[in-house]
Amino acid sequence: MHRLLLAALLTVSCYTTCTENYDLSAIKQKIKQGDLVTATTQLKSLAKQYPTSFNILLELASALRKNAQHTQAITVIAPLLNSHTLSSKELFRLHSELGINFRRILDTHQANVHYTKAKEIALQLNDKELLARAHANLGVLYDTQSNLALAMQEQTAALELLQNSTNWELQASVYYNLGDMSLRLNNLEQASHFFLRALESDKKSGDRYNIASTSLSLAKITIRQEKYVLAIEQLHETIEYLTPLNATQQLSVAYRQLAIAYQHTNHFQKALNNAKQSVYFSLKTDSPIYKTYAYMQLLELYLLQQDIPSSKHTLEQITLLLEDIDNEILTLKFHRYNARFFELSAQLTDAVFHYKKVDSYHNIIQKNYLSESTANHMKQVDALVQRQKLITSEQNNAITKAELKSQRLEKRVWLLGYSIIFILSILLISLYYIKHKRAHYKAKLYQASLDLKDKMLADISHELRTPLSVLKLNIEALEHDLQEDKSLAYLKINDKISQLNNLISDVYQLSQVDNCSMSLNNQVHLVSALFKPYADDLQTMVTTKNLTCVIDNTVSDKQSIYIDKQKLDQIIYNVFKNACLYTDSPGFVRLKVRLNPTQLFIQIDDSSPGVPQPQIQHLFERLYRIDSTRSKSVDGSGLGLSICLSLVNLMKGSISLHKGKFGGLCVRLLLPLHYRKNND
Repeated sequence: MHRLLLAALLTVSCYTTCTENYDLSAIKQKIKQGDLVTATTQLKSLAKQYPTSFNILLELASALRKNAQHTQAITVIAPLLNSHTLSSKELFRLHSELGINFRRILDTHQANVHYTKAKEIALQLNDKELLARAHANLGVLYDTQSNLALAMQEQTAALELLQNSTNWELQASVYYNLGDMSLRLNNLEQASHFFLRALESDKKSGDRYNIASTSLSLAKITIRQEKYVLAIEQLHETIEYLTPLNATQQLSVAYRQLAIAYQHTNHFQKALNNAKQSVYFSLKTDSPIYKTYAYMQLLELYLLQQDIPSSKHTLEQITLLLEDIDNEILTLKFHRYNARFFELSAQLTDAVFHYKKVDSYHNIIQKNYLSESTANHMKQVDALVQRQKLITSEQNNAITKAELKSQRLEKRVWLLGYSIIFILSILLISLYYIKHKRAHYKAKLYQASLDLKDKMLADISHELRTPLSVLKLNIEALEHDLQEDKSLAYLKINDKISQLNNLISDVYQLSQVDNCSMSLNNQVHLVSALFKPYADDLQTMVTTKNLTCVIDNTVSDKQSIYIDKQKLDQIIYNVFKNACLYTDSPGFVRLKVRLNPTQLFIQIDDSSPGVPQPQIQHLFERLYRIDSTRSKSVDGSGLGLSICLSLVNLMKGSISLHKGKFGGLCVRLLLPLHYRKNND
C-alpha cells in the first residue's frame, strides 16, 4: 500500500513539474517576442498555482523589472533568500536579479551586497559564464556610481571570459554596457561600434526587448552627432518597436530623445508633445532618475516658450523628486533651471542665488571629478601593479605545476616501463605455456586419432571377416560339391558380396567427408515429385518386413526446393533401412514432411523396440552396435547414421535422435532452404 501511495505521489509530482515547465517555456517565448503584459499576467497566475517555484518567481521578477516595476520584483523574490533547497546556480541567479532591481531604484549598497555574493558563488563554481555575468553586473553598478574606470575594467573582464561563448544575451549585455560608457565619455565612434556588436548579439538571441533597447542607444548617438533628422526617423522606428512591448522605461527615454531632436529642428509643439509623453511613461516606472530627466526636458521646453506657470509646476515636481536623489549633476541642472526661471520671472535676487549655486556645484563637480580621476588613476596603477604581481605569481605557479607534472610524468613513464616489462614477461611465459600445452594436446589428439584409426581398422576388419568367411565356406562347398542347392549357395555368395560392397562404399564416403572432398550438387525439385518415390519405397520396405507405413506430407504440390537429391536419397534410405530393420512386427514406420520459409523438416519414427536413453547419444558413432533386442541378427555396417550425420552437416542442416512417442526411435532432420525457388 505504501509503495502504491509513493508511486502515485511521484507520478503527480512528475506531472506537476512537466506542466509547470511547459507553461513556463511558453511564457518565456512570449517575453522574447515582446508580449510582456500577457507574459506578466500569466506568470502571476502561475505564481499563485506554484507559490514555491523558484523558476516561476524569478521569471516573474524579470518580467516586472522589464516593466520597470523594480520594487514589486524585489518583493516577489526576496523571500527566496530564506530557502535552504536552492542550488548554487539558483542562488547566483537570485542574487543577480536582486542586485539589478536594487541598482535600478538607486539602492547601490544593497545592489553591491547581492552582486558581490553572486560573484563569490561564480568563483566557487569556477563557471566562466556565470563569472562573466557577475563582472558585467558589477561594472554597471560602478558605472551608476560614476566610477567609469572600475566599470570599464569589470566589463572588459566579462568580455574576455565570454570568448567563444554562444550566450548571445550576455554578450549583448556586456557590449551594450561598454557602448553606454563610451557614449558618456563622448567617444561616439567607439560607442557606435559597441552598440552595433550588441545589436548583432541581440538579434542572435531573438529578444525583442533588448533589440529595441540597443536600437534606442544607437539613436542617442545619432543625436549626439547632431544628425537630428536621421535621429527622428530612427526614434520613430524604435518607438514603434517599443510600444507593443509596453517597455515604459525605454519609451520614456525614446520620447525624451525625440523631444530633443524636434527642439533642435525648431518643431517646438512636437517637442513639447513628446516631452509630455516622456513624463507620462516615466511616471509608470519606479525610477526617480528617469522621472527627473523627463521633467527636466519638459521644463527646458517650457522655459524656451517662457511659460512661467507650467515651468513653476514642473520645477515643483523636480524639487520633490530630488529629495530622494543624491546626484550632483542633477542638482547642478536643477539650480540652472531655477536661475533661468527666476530670471524670466524678474526675480533677479533669486536668480543670482541659483546662479551662485550653479557655480558652486560646478566647482564641486570639477573638484570631485579631478579627485576621482586622481583616485581612479591611482587605483588603475595599483590594479596594474597587483595585476603584474598576479601574473608573476601565476607564472611561478605555472612553472611549479609544470615541474610537478614533469615529475609525475617521469614516474608514470618508469611505472609504465616496468609494467610493460612485467606484462611482456607474463606474456612470454604464457605463450611458452600455451605452446607447450598445445603441443601436448596435439600429441594426445594425434595419439587418440591413431587409436581411433586402429580401432576403426580393427572394427572394419571384423566387419569384413564375417562375410568373407561365409563367402569362403560357400565357395569351398561348391568346389567340393558339398552344397546340394547351388542356387541357394550362389544367392548367399551374391548377398555377402553386396554386403562387402556396401561396407566399402560406406567407408569410402566417410573418407571423402573426412578429407573434405565431397561437394553438393543442388538442383530445383518439386517436393511432391521428390517425396513420392520415398513414400513408395518405404511402402515396399515395410511390406517385406510385415510392417505398416504411415505418410504425413502436407507440402503443396506446387512448392519446390533447391537441394542435392542424391545426398538426400542416401540420408532418407539409410534412416528408412534402420527403421525397417530394427522395428518389431507387427509395427509401423511413419514419414512426416513439412516445409517452412527457411527449412525442410523431415521426421521418421517407428514403433518398439526403442533405444535406451544412455545409448541414443552413441548411435552416431562409427561402427557402434546396440547389444539389445533392437540389434537382433540383422545385417548392417554400423556406419549408416554416421554417414547421415556427415551428409547433413555438409548440407548445413541438423539431425537429432529422440525416444519416439510410439516406443521406438525418432529421427528428425532440418535442412536449410537458403536457395529455395518458387514456381507458383
